[in-house]
Amino acid sequence: MKSSLSDCRALVTGASGFVGAWLTHHLIEQGAEVTSVLSEFNPRSQFAKLGLDKKIRCYYGSIADYNLIERAITDGKINTIFHLAAVSLQDLAYQIPWQTFETNVKGTYNLLEVCRIHQDQISKIIVASSDKVYGDSPDLPYDEGMPIQGRNPYDASKSCSDLISQSYRHSFNLPIVIGRFGNIFGGGDLNFRRLIPGTIQRLYAQLPPIIRIPTNGIYMRDFLYIQDLMAAYMAMYHYVNNEGTGNVFNFGTGKLWDIKKVIEIIQRAMNLEHIEPLYEHQKNSEILHQYLSTEKAKSALNWSAETSLEEGIRRTVDWYHNYWNSDSQNYESALN
Repeated sequence: MKSSLSDCRALVTGASGFVGAWLTHHLIEQGAEVTSVLSEFNPRSQFAKLGLDKKIRCYYGSIADYNLIERAITDGKINTIFHLAAVSLQDLAYQIPWQTFETNVKGTYNLLEVCRIHQDQISKIIVASSDKVYGDSPDLPYDEGMPIQGRNPYDASKSCSDLISQSYRHSFNLPIVIGRFGNIFGGGDLNFRRLIPGTIQRLYAQLPPIIRIPTNGIYMRDFLYIQDLMAAYMAMYHYVNNEGTGNVFNFGTGKLWDIKKVIEIIQRAMNLEHIEPLYEHQKNSEILHQYLSTEKAKSALNWSAETSLEEGIRRTVDWYHNYWNSDSQNYESALN
């Protein structure tokens, strides 16, 4: 029986990252042929764990390299783009803002420029954006009609990438759809600066979890489980050429979670509620409260998040438990 994605020849930028690896695996399972531009290969990553480097065509280099992108797209006769490659950590963006803009902004316009030049070949372009593009707005939840106004280095870089993508759709009629996502979590995320994997890592090593405290309150976020995100990508894939209700969609749960409560849920899932957290005052304040209205995705795409935060965290804890118990080197990574 013919798979629903058997005619899909996809370029996934950032396939070796947390979300990229899950998406690449999903696409392959559905029968797609996948190519990727990768900045590096981490032998301990989900990408390596699943053996994806042996199942797809890989080009190693920078997403900001126009010639490399063009070669990947033309060699692979690519007809679908999933653009995920990005510097994706707030604190890293503060440390290396130039690299953040080089990757997130230049990488986006180089990719879309190649797509413009080879427009007769490309039928779908799905761009990963973020709830951070809405900036620090007092109006919550964010909806797709609100202005883009990111100001911190990461937020501004994603705002630029989002606007550039909208410009290429408007000006050159490229078949682009943009997904603005809340905080994504799930097994396979080895960026332990992030709240959920970082907390699991510390608790696994019997260390107290860290609660970062800004000067003006407590962080509250919308958390989206990785399997619900895969469903969101497939909903956009099947919608992208539809002109009905625009090309920008929010994806989240529509719920606001206090990060202290999130840590409590993780501790319960790990039976480590007795470990007292440490409080760390933060110098570079991020946006205080963020969550997304998903009404447009529900009505236009028939999509909604199905996994509760508690269930998603339970599955995520199980993934890391299996990961760290399967290999002593992986266990050592939990302590570093």
